[in-house]
Amino acid sequence: MPRVLYIDACAGAAGDMLAGAVLELGWPRQELEAMVRRLGLEGVTAAPQRVVHGGISTTRLAVRVERDQPHRHLPQVRQHLAHLPPEVARAAGRVFQRLAAAEARVHGCRPEEVHFHEVGAADALVEVAAFCAGLAWLGWPRLVCSPLPLGRGWVECAHGRLPLPAPAVLHLLEGVPVRPWPEEAETVTPTAAALIAALADSFGPPPAMRLLATGCGGGSRPSQGRPNLLRLLLGEEEAPGQGDEVVEIVCHLDDQSPEDLPVVFERLLAAGALDVAAAPLLMKKGRPGLMLVVLSRPPDAQELAGLVLEQTTALGVRLRRVERRILARRVVEVDSPWGVVPVKVARVGEGWRCHPEAEAVARICRQTGLAPAEVRRRLVELAARQIEDG
Repeated sequence: MPRVLYIDACAGAAGDMLAGAVLELGWPRQELEAMVRRLGLEGVTAAPQRVVHGGISTTRLAVRVERDQPHRHLPQVRQHLAHLPPEVARAAGRVFQRLAAAEARVHGCRPEEVHFHEVGAADALVEVAAFCAGLAWLGWPRLVCSPLPLGRGWVECAHGRLPLPAPAVLHLLEGVPVRPWPEEAETVTPTAAALIAALADSFGPPPAMRLLATGCGGGSRPSQGRPNLLRLLLGEEEAPGQGDEVVEIVCHLDDQSPEDLPVVFERLLAAGALDVAAAPLLMKKGRPGLMLVVLSRPPDAQELAGLVLEQTTALGVRLRRVERRILARRVVEVDSPWGVVPVKVARVGEGWRCHPEAEAVARICRQTGLAPAEVRRRLVELAARQIEDG
């Protein structure tokens, strides 16, 4: 059955809380430690920490930094993320792209020029990567989030005192349901706002599900009247094919060089597009052209539409909301003769459809000289056997 993960941000959200809740759901600590090593952050370690809020035992991800860390720009952040599995790196990259865009709006500069300061520090890198890696371990369930509570007050940061919600948080949460919080406190951090804005499929009340497990993440700020925690609810949806709503961004191109489209595709996917495709057209006066179709989550649609206009020769785009149905899927780490290989598997009736990651297949082909079809066949066999063995 398709899986869904509900973020119950009952008292707010922070990166350490989201990562801690994923650890409570069972993401192995050894995978966390291996992920931190792969990031290549010198003098940085991370471990789950038990914290009690309102008499409730919770888990937060405690990141220890033993030496000064540089202020990183977006390219340096991406270099660290590139050491992670491709799907985890892409998801975390989208989160930091959203952070950079929001900070750039606040400071009046380009995203690549942003000094990330607090949100780009080692702890944020670890928190974002940990939550994304935990989602991968859970099989990339559909992510639904409750409306986010926004507290008022002031916060100390690298630029001095700033009003709450922080300016970058407000930019990140444009299009996201929010509600007031009765106390003066930072209830949603920039890291959490970016994670939720970039990765959540929809917002609202908990969906109908068969509840499988819960995880409770606690924050470092002491509770003020209400427990400083959030909850993750993991469940199975009853529908055989999971349904949601997406936005199609469509335009016709009659003067676009096809050679440039792979770069455009890459940038759209990095910005959060769910899928990108182009098809040939016969346009007016017999001119050949292309139809570009971008699939987007509703909160990302305006940003992606702007990126299409910026990166292509299009003079306009059409946006339409459409319903889709998707199969339950997850990523299986397959032990193969060529090392561990990620294979995406989708539930189809009583069986499974397996698709090895293209980057991994290409790497194995280059190393061994085997044909891609042979590599894929053997990886699919190994994945099917591993699934059957549980």
